[in-house]
Amino acid sequence: MIGGRRWNRSASAYSYVGEPECNGIIERFMRTLKEECLYLHDFATLEEARRVLGEFITRYNTQWLIERHGHRPPAAVRQALLEAA
Repeated sequence: MIGGRRWNRSASAYSYVGEPECNGIIERFMRTLKEECLYLHDFATLEEARRVLGEFITRYNTQWLIERHGHRPPAAVRQALLEAA
């Protein structure tokens, strides 16, 4: 919290002993981000890093096919969940 208010309107989610899959999803994303983006670029400026990372994240969310999502990109899964809610 910042200044007593939640700045991003998200709820906390905790990992529990014996449930490593809770953290595994973000760990896998970070590994992909490093291997497919960070290790391949030598950023000259902070602006370049932000641009390249932003492009990768957009591509990941809209085009990356995730097996656990039935070979659909994250944005398609999110949209389907929003429509079902």
